[in-house]
Amino acid sequence: MSENKISIHPVLSSLIHASVGNPANFRVAFFGQTIIGFLYSFGYFDLRLAGFVIGFVMPVTWVVITYRLLKAKALNYEALPYPRWMKKEPGNSLVITLDIVFLALIWFFILSGLYTATWIKVVFTLVFPLLTLAMLRSLYHYPPDEPAGEN
Repeated sequence: MSENKISIHPVLSSLIHASVGNPANFRVAFFGQTIIGFLYSFGYFDLRLAGFVIGFVMPVTWVVITYRLLKAKALNYEALPYPRWMKKEPGNSLVITLDIVFLALIWFFILSGLYTATWIKVVFTLVFPLLTLAMLRSLYHYPPDEPAGEN
């Protein structure tokens, strides 16, 4: 990927590379989230700090870097398949803010003990974080390289 075309904050760029920059980093992030999320969701450990980190901090980090990368890539690739309002301000920041508020509300209910259903923990420690991570990986490698040797 030619990062010289994309204008993104160096800290965000480092976080992107650490999460999905190469297959090894992606595997560590993906399987780490899967294993820890599974263990937390099904009650193998009930440490509220762990729930906060794997269910709120990590997904918020991936949401922010995904949407910021989306905005940066949209400057170079007009055909990027996302709504136009998400590719520029204030739409980009609005989506990030709404996602963070939504996650904060869900985790407030989970960590306060008001709502402790296992399925909601699975959704917010496994499903949504893994989908966001996969979306970040796909966006990081957009546009796909041309297949070699096809005629």
